[in-house]
Amino acid sequence: MGILGDSTLIPIFCWRGVECGPEAAMRFRATLVLPLCLTLSAWAQLTFTVPVVDQSDFGSPLEISGTASFTEKVVANSVTTSSEYLVTARNASGRGIVLLVAYFDEAGPRGGGTHHILQFDNLFRPEFGPGESFVLARSDPGNRSSFCCVNPLWTADEPKAEVRVQFVQFSDGSTFGDEATAKDILAIRSVVSDRLHRLDGARSDQEFLQLLEQKIQPDAADAFFEAVRNIQKAKGTAAARNQVRSGLANAEKHLAASRITEAGIK
Repeated sequence: MGILGDSTLIPIFCWRGVECGPEAAMRFRATLVLPLCLTLSAWAQLTFTVPVVDQSDFGSPLEISGTASFTEKVVANSVTTSSEYLVTARNASGRGIVLLVAYFDEAGPRGGGTHHILQFDNLFRPEFGPGESFVLARSDPGNRSSFCCVNPLWTADEPKAEVRVQFVQFSDGSTFGDEATAKDILAIRSVVSDRLHRLDGARSDQEFLQLLEQKIQPDAADAFFEAVRNIQKAKGTAAARNQVRSGLANAEKHLAASRITEAGIK
């Protein structure tokens, strides 16, 4: 046993071939305490920011950009994590885009990752024109999750934010990617179209409003009419009826362009 200073007692053990003594003990204690202090202070709360990486196959019509930040707070062996991200896309194809399906995967260093399925069907809306930029994904405020159990000494993973464009349908009817990934959204187009025609044919505002309030299935189809309901509440019934007519006009324009392309191919 050795004595370091006047009041601090620390054990000193000597092995053959290993330096020992009070000075060696001081170096050992400093080596031990410093990493421990760094671990405790650094793990109180950390934020990591990474660029969004485009993992799409060659020939993707979109240029992807953006950043994602992950904030982690560790208490004991539990982690609370939150993420903030903004992912933008630019239509670099030279053609209008009517339908888009993409996957977005984001995860912080200690897990808690999320797989997002991003779907945009503009058959009943204006297309994403050539050169147009738009928001592909945006984080929700207060997006937080907690999980257990984590050892702070474990090696953390590299934070990630990755986008993969799965399928695109252009305004001329041509496509990019795997159409199977868009089968659900393609299947509801006829449901939306049928309800739009019924709304457009309503003989009075009262009949229009009664039909508009009726929910339809699946929920993805009803989401389109939820937007029309919001327009009606904010701007009135005339604005909602104009939105219905606009949706039908956009669909006819896109479908007409597709028919022209198909006729040219034949």
